[in-house]
Amino acid sequence: MLMARKQGWTWVALLAVLGLGGCASTFTSPWVSGTQVDRNHHLVSGSSEPLFATVYFIRPLTERAMGFSDNALTVKVDGRKLLTIEKGDYTLVYMRPRLNTTLTLENLTEVGPTKSSNTMSDADTPNWVQRGTWPTKVIAKNYHFDFAAGKSYFLMLEPEDGEFRGVFFVAKNVDLFTAKEKTQPLRAVGLAANQPLANL
Repeated sequence: MLMARKQGWTWVALLAVLGLGGCASTFTSPWVSGTQVDRNHHLVSGSSEPLFATVYFIRPLTERAMGFSDNALTVKVDGRKLLTIEKGDYTLVYMRPRLNTTLTLENLTEVGPTKSSNTMSDADTPNWVQRGTWPTKVIAKNYHFDFAAGKSYFLMLEPEDGEFRGVFFVAKNVDLFTAKEKTQPLRAVGLAANQPLANL
């Protein structure tokens, strides 16, 4: 009887270890990035093209959580999706030279609330969390850049809190020193992993 009980516990322990192993295999590492570049975009330079602009897209970390805006940011160039970039990543894209390129940053954000505190009764005061819903919407902001052959660009994609209007992103070209400083705690993804800013 004692031997059977020991074997029963052995099976329970073995199944528990296998179960935990199965959970661990589906766990996504925080170092795996969702940043992706569309290599088929019409402005992405082919490897054999002699003239291209070197463009780093940098999405720094924030001091605090930004809700839905912490999700992947979509970057469109001339109306077509070029890449999605995760918070804390930076990547490199070799682009064909082009004047007056429209760069669109799209992100999901919370806006609202739908019901103001002025219309709530005194009975609702303790339930301040339930005073209204905060719907989500996609905010798109356009920026214009010129990409010249043989030049390097460091585009910083930073969130701005518009309070009740939601969070939107601002794109600005920064100098190499600022780019190096901002990317120290970030992950180099894609082509940037082979050519990190720290090596420039």
